[in-house]
Amino acid sequence: MLIEQFKSHSDKISALGKLTDRELELYETHFALLRSWNERMALVSKKSIDRSFASHYVDSIFISDFAEKLRKGRFVYDFGTGAGFPGIVYAIRYPSTKVSVYERSLKKQTFLSAALATLNLVNIQMGGEFPVERRSGVFLARAVLPPQELFKFMSNRMVEGSTLVVNLGGSSEPIEVPPQFVKTDKEVYDLPMDCGSRRVESFDYVPRGT
Repeated sequence: MLIEQFKSHSDKISALGKLTDRELELYETHFALLRSWNERMALVSKKSIDRSFASHYVDSIFISDFAEKLRKGRFVYDFGTGAGFPGIVYAIRYPSTKVSVYERSLKKQTFLSAALATLNLVNIQMGGEFPVERRSGVFLARAVLPPQELFKFMSNRMVEGSTLVVNLGGSSEPIEVPPQFVKTDKEVYDLPMDCGSRRVESFDYVPRGT
């Protein structure tokens, strides 16, 4: 089902470039698990499961492509991955990139464990609560906290020079950014299936304001 949607909307997602057969098959496997588990656990809303191709997978691929351009050999951390968006999608799309996903919800942790075992990805690991110690890398935050809370939370967990990637609605207002975060890039993209536009922005953590 998911593979057919990728193919039928290929003209609208041409900006994503090549999607390999391996990649599409793994997305399909993940979606089959998500749809099955969602009937019992409500991991994502019913409305979003019906539009998962656009609102979860295509969105996560855009975020992953954006972040990968900024990664420069660093580790990737997905804070509040939920059912694996964008962390699992990132690990599928970029099999040589090390990705760590974190999710505090126990039911979602159970799903993530089953999904990772089924997908057999060797470049991803899962944790629960996001660690309190500072880390260096690229940090993904997709719809996990309001911007003000997110920047405050991450300012206590990022090493200087690390990058925070934030996903927002395409028409949302500009966000207020604390002085220790410096905006470095932005991309706006449209999702298929009338799911609207999205905006992804990156911020480097520079605590001295330099």
